[in-house]
Amino acid sequence: MRKDRSAQIIEIMQSQNIISIGELAKQLDCTEMTVRRNLDKLQTMNFIKREHGYAALLKNAEETDYYVQINENKKEKEAIASVALQYLVPFMSICLDSGTTIQQMVTMIPQNMSLSVITSSLTAAMTLSNNSSVQVLLPAGFLNHANRSILFSEPEHISQYKADIAFISCRAFRVPGGAFEHTQNLTTTKQALASIAAKRILLLDYSKWDVNSLCNSISLEDLDTIITDDKAPAESVKKAADYGTEIIVVNSDTKSIVEQYNTEKKPD
Repeated sequence: MRKDRSAQIIEIMQSQNIISIGELAKQLDCTEMTVRRNLDKLQTMNFIKREHGYAALLKNAEETDYYVQINENKKEKEAIASVALQYLVPFMSICLDSGTTIQQMVTMIPQNMSLSVITSSLTAAMTLSNNSSVQVLLPAGFLNHANRSILFSEPEHISQYKADIAFISCRAFRVPGGAFEHTQNLTTTKQALASIAAKRILLLDYSKWDVNSLCNSISLEDLDTIITDDKAPAESVKKAADYGTEIIVVNSDTKSIVEQYNTEKKPD
């Protein structure tokens, strides 16, 4: 299947961060007008910056192993997870994807809280196997070694289930695009989990803001709530809030909520 022209441009620029429009047109075997049109779209999505006759690729997310990620920005992840945990009530049905901030939240779930969990995360499932109050469903799929998760083989079949909340993570986040991942396989699984939930909450530490990755997983308009930490870029947080999404900013030292946007009531 032929790749989208914008995706081809990003692939070229990942090995050559700054490139002329003429060189892009030559490599893509198309007109400079076509290149400019696609660059305009990518600039709107905050993937690139246009200059006179050139384009520059903005900061890219770097792929790392799960056990490297889980030790990065640990204090911020703990603070975000502590607020996310406040959305849980007994007998709720929730979806959990394979993010390391979500795994931090999983370790904090009380032993006596009865929950039904649908997850793609093998580490979350193993942690919850020690909690007899939690029922865990692992949909069928293939092992993703990098993040110790399952990539759903038949994501459409998950529609037979319903959940109250989906807790979602991402590799990168940009306004107005939303949440992004490195591969389409990951986005398909995350979208499947988000699709069956009445509420979608993105757990997002500061290092993911204003970073590029190729595949859009959850659009900003489809997110109900974003929980982030106080190191997140204030201007970008406010831009995201302008789209009407509830945003909760948590102090990474005290674990207290320091800023809220579009929120009528704090989590209990």
